Amino acid sequence: MDKQYFLELLHKYLNNEATDEEQQFLVKYYELFSAEPDIISLLSDEQKNEIKEEINASIWENIDKHTGVDKKIIRLKTWVNKIAAAAAIIGVCGIGYLFLHNKSVVKPPQSYSAHRPKPNLFLVLPDGSRVILSYGSKLSYASSFDGLTKREVYLTGEAFFDIKHNNLKPFVVHTGKIKTTVLGTAFDVKAVPGDKTITVTVTRGKVKVSNNNKLLGIIVPNQQITFDRQKSISMQTNINAKNYTIWTAKDDLYFEDVTFGEAAKVLEDRFKVKILFTDQLVRSKHFTSTFNKSANLDQALKSICEFNDATYSYDKAKTTITITTKSQTN
Repeated sequence: MDKQYFLELLHKYLNNEATDEEQQFLVKYYELFSAEPDIISLLSDEQKNEIKEEINASIWENIDKHTGVDKKIIRLKTWVNKIAAAAAIIGVCGIGYLFLHNKSVVKPPQSYSAHRPKPNLFLVLPDGSRVILSYGSKLSYASSFDGLTKREVYLTGEAFFDIKHNNLKPFVVHTGKIKTTVLGTAFDVKAVPGDKTITVTVTRGKVKVSNNNKLLGIIVPNQQITFDRQKSISMQTNINAKNYTIWTAKDDLYFEDVTFGEAAKVLEDRFKVKILFTDQLVRSKHFTSTFNKSANLDQALKSICEFNDATYSYDKAKTTITITTKSQTN
């Protein structure tokens, strides 16, 4: 959330015009902007204490709910349970901001919502599969796939999936009556509410698409199935898959609570490089960041490395980047 939007919410709150959802956002972002004198001056001591009490109550409510929830609903741009102190960096290398937090904190299932025109969201599923969720979209899935015969997710909107291979546990994307089944592959599913069609596009591997129990087709890279919701008919075509997945790289991209190693995979795809780590501790460090679409590779790496106490070297001839802890270079 940027400062201007926070101020808008704060003014609505002071005028008793904020919705319940906006008040929740305000509570979760209050600590982030508490050091801003022009914001805090707007609040009375009573209002400051009220918001702080709500923050504390929300934290314990989330912890208490942790054990009983078995579904995880992904809604873009919500922050849940950032209990540990976070350091905000605004405008670093034109990339956005980063937060560091204590990994030992209990983390309940989180909710993200794409209700504003903000960046696409990069997230990692419990099995290690990677997803880029388009803003305005929602994805829900079990908090763990352990003990399940299938890895099932439910999508509204559009998402690009890069699925970790598992022969024994198929991955299934549900979009209404349309079911897309894979073992391990990369593909795009677009099922935007209001659109007449649902499209499934494959960039790697093989995908099976069905309508209830009726097979619509099996597609491979650079193939697409388009399903007409009204007529309940489908069409399979050969296409250039890059034209249908370009959205994953053309907009700002929001990373929430991902490891350096997970983010590195996205940077590898975006900048066509190979990223290596000399220290697994750095590779496993978690961070949150918004990457500006205009940011170059050096800007992205400098920002992430700075907040993970790391440094990098770039062999341009081999298009290989090596990430090292600062302590190893001293």
